[in-house]
Amino acid sequence: MKVRRRAFVKNALRVGGGLSLWTCSGLTVFASQSAGKRDIPKAVLDWAGGRPLQFERVQLILPPLVENGFLVSTSVRVDSPMTSTDYVEELRLFSEVNPSPFIANFRLGPRLPEARIETRIRLADTQAVWAVARTNKGEFLCAYQQVIVTLAACAG
Repeated sequence: MKVRRRAFVKNALRVGGGLSLWTCSGLTVFASQSAGKRDIPKAVLDWAGGRPLQFERVQLILPPLVENGFLVSTSVRVDSPMTSTDYVEELRLFSEVNPSPFIANFRLGPRLPEARIETRIRLADTQAVWAVARTNKGEFLCAYQQVIVTLAACAG
């Protein structure tokens, strides 16, 4: 009996350690995938108005696995000098699955020291969350990150 219990504990620790490493690494990985891997949601394309989306300079940080979709901690940072000639004007968050794809809108300007927001969002189900920034030069910078939600919010 003790041999089985020891084997079980060893295997459980291996699996738990592997999952914790995967989860921890997922928290620090910034979403900057290329558009070829995933279809861009219609709401994002509509807001960009046909302008090209650049998958760079945006760091979207979400936990890869959330137990409850009602409060999901979210952080977005855009690499921008935030000067009077080059700054982020607007930052929007979009959802692929929520009943309304538009999650949040933040107006920024050159007076801020950095283009960074932290908030909590509500997610209806497992999906990718998109962060799209519009600069004063008309560039659209974006990133997305997949989030697994075990208890959905926004039902109905």
